[in-house]
Amino acid sequence: MMTKNELESTSLFKTLKILESKGFQPEGFRYRKDIVYTEPTTHTHAIEKKSFPLYIDILVNAYPPSLYDIYPNSFFEVPLLEQVYSQQRYQVRLVSVSNIMFIPIREIIIAMKIQSLPARGTARHKKVKDLCDLYGLLWYSSRSVEELIKTTQKFVQRGSVEQLKKTIDSSLVNECEVLLGEPKGSVNTVLHALYDLRI
Repeated sequence: MMTKNELESTSLFKTLKILESKGFQPEGFRYRKDIVYTEPTTHTHAIEKKSFPLYIDILVNAYPPSLYDIYPNSFFEVPLLEQVYSQQRYQVRLVSVSNIMFIPIREIIIAMKIQSLPARGTARHKKVKDLCDLYGLLWYSSRSVEELIKTTQKFVQRGSVEQLKKTIDSSLVNECEVLLGEPKGSVNTVLHALYDLRI
């Protein structure tokens, strides 16, 4: 079990302190900051103040039990992140942005979406977003859907696809297709390719 000093010296806590210094506040699994901006009104020359919430989700590879003793919030636990940070072959570098920034390879993001969608509970809008993301990741690739699914298999926990299948209904699929402007049946085509592999 990590001590308070050990926890506060981790990259996680250093990141949280930076977010808090920038005005972000903890809110459940994430941090939130209301971004205020001004906009001219249409009927007068007055300036109207508006705002929108900006959220940052905090993902951790593991969540030490001792963290609850000094920090009341919990974060998304994504064990796959361990592989992303420890092996460069699982990273896509964003050199046009920064020499030190990267994102996970497509297969790991797909695996994350497969596992996160069933865990959304009653948050339907989150399920729709996850399904749109999953479809886009599988369909809009230079590789075939089947090839991509095969290379994703090693990152997906056993039973995750079956759980995904139980979670997705026809109305969720229809909503996703409408939002993406995709032809009817397109999302199901991709999903059936995923279901057929029985990961």
